[in-house]
Amino acid sequence: MLRRTRSAIGVAVAALVVALSAPAVQADTTTSAGSTPARAEADDAVYVIQPRSDGTTYTAIYEPAPGVTSEELRSTLRRQGVRGVQDANTFNDVGIAGCAPIVGTASAWCGHKWAYGPFNDPQVYFLDHSGDSWPVTDARVDWYQAPGIDAYYRWHTAGCPGGGRHCVHVYSGNYGTAWYGVTEASTSGGYFVDGTVTVKLNDQVTPNTYAARRSVACHEMGHALGLDHNGSTNSCLSVPEFPQHPSANDFAVLNQLYPKAGT
Repeated sequence: MLRRTRSAIGVAVAALVVALSAPAVQADTTTSAGSTPARAEADDAVYVIQPRSDGTTYTAIYEPAPGVTSEELRSTLRRQGVRGVQDANTFNDVGIAGCAPIVGTASAWCGHKWAYGPFNDPQVYFLDHSGDSWPVTDARVDWYQAPGIDAYYRWHTAGCPGGGRHCVHVYSGNYGTAWYGVTEASTSGGYFVDGTVTVKLNDQVTPNTYAARRSVACHEMGHALGLDHNGSTNSCLSVPEFPQHPSANDFAVLNQLYPKAGT
């Protein structure tokens, strides 16, 4: 595989070339001025919250698979022994979904963002453990263009670069038939805890097409940067359609979530 053998410099140059030629970011068009954004209120995802004894909080967002209702997914997770599965609409009560900044139909994942470290933009590396059918590299190109935060790609054997840079591990596998993907993380004081953020992409239920797998990868990677769901079908953060790219509103949320002047 080219991605496993090319040099780090070659990867950076190739990523820049692809980013410059990437398709334009789509704008949200599903709400008009003065209307109520369709965010968490119409969210079919299932949220998990587990306070830990060390003062951190484990959270996860599960996306139901086709034909699986959110209630069925909740029941499945509970049968599997997952603690802290939130009931319908409880995620609004506990303040985990659909937080400011809010732009149109896009919003932030409450209490989930990256620290700046020594940089003017948080530096996030997606460490790819996934199979060849998952276009994690291409999905990362979209997020690389987001203002306010810098997203990079690495094959997992290269490891996390350190020095105040953050890393997200991206896996794929046969995880059952209940969900498309999940983003898991621990937080402390409203910030992601380094080394705890994981994306899992489900081979078992996601169609093995470029469009579907790029969309699911884009969706989960957006969560890993601090975004919640987007009520517009023009965004890969929508549920459960398969748009392949973030929307302009997703980018605007990230720009406000990470407002420091960029590098």
